[in-house]
Amino acid sequence: MILAAALPMATAHAASQSDLSASITELNNQVTKAAEQMTQIDNQINQINQKISNNEQTLSQTEADLKTAKKNMGERARVMYMFNTDGFLSAVFSSKNLTEALTKAAQIKAVNSADQKTVANVEKLESQVKATQADLNAQKQQLSEEKQKVQEQQNTYNQKLAEEQKQLEAYAAQNTSSAASTTSGSTADPGDQLDFICAVVAAECNSSYDGALAVISCVMNRVDSGKWGGKDAVSVLKAPGQFAAYLDGPYKKYLGGKYPDYVKQAVIDCMQGGKRSHPYQSFRAGSSYGVWNCGGNSYR
Repeated sequence: MILAAALPMATAHAASQSDLSASITELNNQVTKAAEQMTQIDNQINQINQKISNNEQTLSQTEADLKTAKKNMGERARVMYMFNTDGFLSAVFSSKNLTEALTKAAQIKAVNSADQKTVANVEKLESQVKATQADLNAQKQQLSEEKQKVQEQQNTYNQKLAEEQKQLEAYAAQNTSSAASTTSGSTADPGDQLDFICAVVAAECNSSYDGALAVISCVMNRVDSGKWGGKDAVSVLKAPGQFAAYLDGPYKKYLGGKYPDYVKQAVIDCMQGGKRSHPYQSFRAGSSYGVWNCGGNSYR
């Protein structure tokens, strides 16, 4: 009864299992990219915060300088007022000659002009610093909004990823149920040969977890039989006249982990977990032969 209930689900999803695995890989890539984007945005925000802090210090100093300049100008203005009424005339008439009087008048005028220029320059600098501060705050706001959008995208990716991983876990449960009679094979630690074994298996079939499991199950069934040129997976894979994926060399392009994660998982499940998807030791071309089809190869 349990098997009958599980079969419709397996039929409904069988055609999309490899698509699910590919989609999960892509979603993981998108989640990683989103995280990298947010890290970059955080770095930019940190840089802008530092600029804002520095600019605030500049603004504070500029405001203090402006206050001092206006104070000095006011004090000199009061002195000038005194010169214009009494002190100024006294300075002129007390001069020994016209040249000295003109010199004193020019000096007084120059001081007043310099004060006004100093105040004007400080006011201009203050205006520029305030404009810079406003621009930095606007940049920070824009980056914060951009980060929020990326965060929302990442949340969407994670939600979809969780849904598809549940579907893939359902496949694994179905595979365990359907292979219950053949999951008690012997085990063997692939050790440092794991990458080589996965590469050959991927070259034989990498379209799905089921296909990869069918290949490694065939290999381990041959190991158990002791009639196929070796007592371990590597020896069997390298034995003459057996696996074309090794003999003809196409496995080399998969070395270094260049195969889907589910291929590696299938190899580990079979070799270390004893999971076998079939009891067969041979395969041949043609989907009408046997029941474990992988790219036109059926195991028997």
